[in-house]
Amino acid sequence: MARYIPIGQPINRAEEDGMRALRDTLPEHFLVVGNFELQLPQRANTLEYDAVVVGEHGLYAVEIKGWSGVIDGDIRRWQLEWGPVENPFIRIERKAKVLRHLLATSVEGFPSEVFCQAVVLLPDDADVRVDDPRNERIVTVSNLYDLFVDRDLIRQNGPGPLLDEALRDRIEKCLVPIAEPVEPIPVLRDYDVEAELQIDEDAPYRELVGRHRLLRSRKRVRIKMYSLDPLATASEQKRQYDRVLRDMEALSSLETNPYIANAYELIRDHDDELRFYVVSEWVGPQTLAQYLADSDPGDLPHRLTLGAHLARAVSFMHARGIVHRNLHPGVIYMTEDPADDVPLKIADFDYARITTLPSIASNLDNLGTEGFVAPEIWQSDDYDERVDTFSLGALFFYLITGERLFRSLKQLIHPENVWAERSSLIADPDLRSLVRDMVDPDPSSRLGNLQRAVDVLEAAAAARADDGEV
Repeated sequence: MARYIPIGQPINRAEEDGMRALRDTLPEHFLVVGNFELQLPQRANTLEYDAVVVGEHGLYAVEIKGWSGVIDGDIRRWQLEWGPVENPFIRIERKAKVLRHLLATSVEGFPSEVFCQAVVLLPDDADVRVDDPRNERIVTVSNLYDLFVDRDLIRQNGPGPLLDEALRDRIEKCLVPIAEPVEPIPVLRDYDVEAELQIDEDAPYRELVGRHRLLRSRKRVRIKMYSLDPLATASEQKRQYDRVLRDMEALSSLETNPYIANAYELIRDHDDELRFYVVSEWVGPQTLAQYLADSDPGDLPHRLTLGAHLARAVSFMHARGIVHRNLHPGVIYMTEDPADDVPLKIADFDYARITTLPSIASNLDNLGTEGFVAPEIWQSDDYDERVDTFSLGALFFYLITGERLFRSLKQLIHPENVWAERSSLIADPDLRSLVRDMVDPDPSSRLGNLQRAVDVLEAAAAARADDGEV
């Protein structure tokens, strides 16, 4: 078993398996340094290493990828089952050269014959058919021993210079003190990331806030970081990728709507081509869910006004051929800029149905836990924008009463029973009639024109304001 120094932690299962195989398979006089980055003089960006192996005759900069299945390509691009990626040797060879130069100029007595090779480590089920002479330095988890412990090299040249324990110790003392754990917050081209936000752990993305380095007038931006699962099947990766596209596509299609966060750009990570960033307007940290939890339920005029704004926003969205399908208080953000003309904006279109993109109806398993999703979404793929009308009705009930109408998925399957039990919480007959027509279990009987919702909510808000109701 090799000696293992974990500077940082593996970020996914592929790296965990790869690091474990390096540690457990290589001889005890080998050294494995894992998951670190180097910030070197005269280099703007850090260099990130999955692993560096100190062997007998040389060092190895190891790039660990979770890419499985048939891999075709050439010296520039690899074609995976889910799409093209840059040949990983392009970047890891550059890192190997930088690493060797660092050690050669910093470690006393560093032998000139010691090499530093780039190696790509893949899962056992990877079938590499790439036209590239560097293929000999592609290894899988179960057969890595023969590459790092090169018997032919040992027979030809005898014991390697790195068997010298004092030399290995000097290399370790040079490398480890300047190696930093891989930064958990990613480094984006043209953006300074200020912080990572704490969101639901089941969300399909990480959420960051930052600023553009050059376009300072843009103020803060929201960055949703999506990481495709490297161990997922090709079809599952395709679904994950479609989710990223529809989030950006929806925001772009609705960019003239003041109720929708402005879209800026979609970025594919240069170092990890399974990672994408959707950059959009930063609305503020407070969601409608947080507002409802913290505000006074007695401030009914303001809550009714918020409902009218929501109805306008969704109506505009539907006019552009977009059905959100996942409307709930957690995807609605309260604006914090006094210059904004609207009090809230809708975001998070990961599950939206968009006319310009293929359906992801089979990828809706995570919907419904909040208690706002229309029941027909689980019954067939034959539904329309009235699924959002149902969600709005449940939202309006929450705004009006301060309580949720539906508290579980089971209740959503039979909404008529819940309505019969809880409708009396809405005292105003006009508001009660409106919400009833919006949460009707029969989509054909459900409210079709959201202008009625705007009119009823605004009239109710005005009446209560005239009466001096807070």
